[in-house]
Amino acid sequence: MAPPRTKVLEKQVTWETPIEQIWALLSSFGALKAWMPIKSCTVDGHGIGTVRTVMAGGVAASASRAYETLEVLDQEQHLISYKVEFEGGQVPTLYGNWKLESRGEGSTTVTWWIDSKEATEDAIPAIAATFEPFVLEALRGLKKALS
Repeated sequence: MAPPRTKVLEKQVTWETPIEQIWALLSSFGALKAWMPIKSCTVDGHGIGTVRTVMAGGVAASASRAYETLEVLDQEQHLISYKVEFEGGQVPTLYGNWKLESRGEGSTTVTWWIDSKEATEDAIPAIAATFEPFVLEALRGLKKALS
């Protein structure tokens, strides 16, 4: 049995944007450059198991290259989960997770959380502090791309 994941960071926003519009952008696994503060994104494969190679930009410009493997793409539940492995191994393997929930009348709650099987309880505050500015910048970019 795989070790449980420990939540590292979670951000939730509610926007006056239809769930279908947000899902169209988020579920396009290779479309990060359209809204996330990154330098580059390349994709190898299609569907579950697709690997995207991401070079960070913006507030995370000092971060190394990340290899993100798509593990869950649930069209009905509007849920995405992907494993994130960082070049150099200085950051533990993380998991990015997105969940969209319709609030009716064109309103959607967007939840993005990061968790890990490897991060120790002592390391979580530092990891969260490292990634929070990037997550906030990415959410602003997503909102702007949807406008």
